Amino acid sequence: MNAPIEHDDLSKRISRDQANALAAVRCAQHELAQFRAPVLSGSVLHGPTEHDLGRRDYADKRLAALEAIMSDPFQAMVEVYTEVVGERGEVIEKEQLWYANVESSVNEVFRDGSSNIAVLSWTHPGIQLALSTDLGDFRDVKASGFKLRSVEPLAKARFDAALPQISAVYQPGGAVRPQRAVQPKTGLKAVKLEMTKDQVQAFVSRMSGLMIVTGAPGSGKTTVAFQRIRFLFDQQDQRDDGGRLVKYAPDLTRVFLANESLAGQAKTLLSKQLSIPASVVEGVNDFVSNYVDQVWLYKHNARPRQKRLSQLEIAARSAILGLSDQHDLVRLWELYEHQVADRLQHGADAKWASLTPGAATQLASLASALRRSAETANLGRDPASSALSMAAVFSKVSQPYADARDRMNSAERRQFDEGFQQWLYWVYDPLSAIAGYFGARESEAAHRMRRGTGGRVNEAEVLANAQREWNDRTYGPEDVAWIAWLLRFALPTELEPQGRFREMPSALGPATVDGDRWTHVAIDEAQDLTVAEASLLGSLVDPDGALTVSADFRQIVSPVQGMRNAEALHIGRSLRGKGAEQIYPFARNMRQSKQIGRFLQGFYEVAFRERPTFDVNSTLEDKKPQLIVAPHQDHARRIKQLVAVLRRSDVVSSIALLQINEDQQALNVLREELAALDVPLAPIWVASGDGLLTSSVERIKGLEFDACIVLGLEGVESAALNFTLNRAYVALSRPARRLALICSEYPPLLRKMDKSLFDVTQS
Repeated sequence: MNAPIEHDDLSKRISRDQANALAAVRCAQHELAQFRAPVLSGSVLHGPTEHDLGRRDYADKRLAALEAIMSDPFQAMVEVYTEVVGERGEVIEKEQLWYANVESSVNEVFRDGSSNIAVLSWTHPGIQLALSTDLGDFRDVKASGFKLRSVEPLAKARFDAALPQISAVYQPGGAVRPQRAVQPKTGLKAVKLEMTKDQVQAFVSRMSGLMIVTGAPGSGKTTVAFQRIRFLFDQQDQRDDGGRLVKYAPDLTRVFLANESLAGQAKTLLSKQLSIPASVVEGVNDFVSNYVDQVWLYKHNARPRQKRLSQLEIAARSAILGLSDQHDLVRLWELYEHQVADRLQHGADAKWASLTPGAATQLASLASALRRSAETANLGRDPASSALSMAAVFSKVSQPYADARDRMNSAERRQFDEGFQQWLYWVYDPLSAIAGYFGARESEAAHRMRRGTGGRVNEAEVLANAQREWNDRTYGPEDVAWIAWLLRFALPTELEPQGRFREMPSALGPATVDGDRWTHVAIDEAQDLTVAEASLLGSLVDPDGALTVSADFRQIVSPVQGMRNAEALHIGRSLRGKGAEQIYPFARNMRQSKQIGRFLQGFYEVAFRERPTFDVNSTLEDKKPQLIVAPHQDHARRIKQLVAVLRRSDVVSSIALLQINEDQQALNVLREELAALDVPLAPIWVASGDGLLTSSVERIKGLEFDACIVLGLEGVESAALNFTLNRAYVALSRPARRLALICSEYPPLLRKMDKSLFDVTQS
């Protein structure tokens, strides 16, 4: 473009920013030359103190920031009018110039002559708000808990390069030597300085409490949820003083993935792009299993199932519990409390009551106190405030309990503690409650099994087998989350042994590090959890900490497990305070081309009979989706032709062939036909690798590809399984650039759609 007029505002900004870029590099070089790692003051015996560790962590982040600034000083600029809280609590109005660096996690202010150059972390709330707010608009952020009170952007710029000369887009002003945009690759990626308004609103909304991010596929739910982790690490010192401010740190943070096929991408995003240790990531199944191992110490001969079941029976068993909703949590807890109240009244008959003749009077008093605690308890529906949890019961009987133990010698006390522990695990036995609740609801169980298996099992026989196993003290993988959930709210929460019944573990022990409770829990793809898993994980975070949840309840893909809404997260939730929950719907599909996005909107409307909740990505143009109607025996040849064409495209590197419903036998036959036609294939079910990827929706949930070939859309409306429409929706939302549908007949759903949204080829 032509050089800007010498004396206009744009010219002045370009000259200023060019000079500041050079100065920032020069200052960063100087600071690096002066940089010294902090000397730790901790003793050899006890190691570094928490203060030392904090100093070292800050030094590491500052060193990385200085190196990043020296390499590429900044990527954004904002001129803002702000209101901030001063040291005495007064509100100070300032006009400020800020730069931001995408690799920095600290706020660096350089002194250059008589002026300051502020190069801030990309997570700074003022930077994010200014970049996403229109010029001249005022953003009030009083409710967010920041020292920053308001932001009004006056001018801003995004830089492709700051050195050796400015390449940027200014507002106001326009483009200055713009560089050609690089098309983004598929996969999870940090967006940092390019977030949409609704993404920024969620990202900087609060530094505590529950944030639920919802939205269409490709709207950035996972990315923003993960970026919030970095935001809390970097900006916790920007919080208002007052109240209890928890510490956000990697060891006190956990990311739970409901879809474990995303683990590799999630860890790469966290570690490579956000500098967050991949160790924060945990699979839900592994965590829940380990949780049960840590807290269910005496099982009264309960044991995992050893019998091998068919895949259909496993699915049916899973559906009984996995398709439960928040009402089942409430009703199960109510039954559990009745069990506990009944069994607490039989303390006098327990073995521990007669173990120590020398303490007989005190033990009788303890048994009476236990009976009274059960008789006087108000049975409620909130597990977190139950009057019959072990913590609540301990508070009522702690004195006679302590008196009885004081009357014993050490050997008697050990014997009593062991006997009392075993009795408590009988009183609070989770397996009895699960059998009593789910075993008695035959019609609900039959309906769930029918929808989860397509009516391919004998529901009465499956339920009878399940009841028989429960009565025989046997449990399966589908029961483990419910066992964990009951024990979470039954066991004491006190971490110190003196504050609870001896030999009973703390329910919060697995969620603590060196005595500190997790302060941030993030859950991705929460709709794929059972309600028991969601409630359990949401209850573990520190009451003054943060819980971040991403979910799209139209993307439940398993026919036997999933949540239809976020209500389970409210049951037993630990977070306290009014306004502890905020929901942010993301409205723009950022993954896909405009053509695929419009097609997905049309499909959503006819499939779910409601207006789509998302906008299309208008910045990415490509070809319309293609429907190929061909005889079944012709599918392999059509796929070969499509793959050959897609391989020649400059914008396609990953191609996936997706079944809407998983059918391994049919896929094996198709793979044999494709191999005979010399189509290179990746191993079955893998989500990455060389050759054509062949998988199902359930296995690639949450992933994305440049191009997808989808099979099975013609049978969606007539399918008997749960969530088949959801699976079709998820399959159609996986590709970013190209989408092809191969069907044996014209899908009824597409007949209801606008025919201009896709091209049709019929044999």
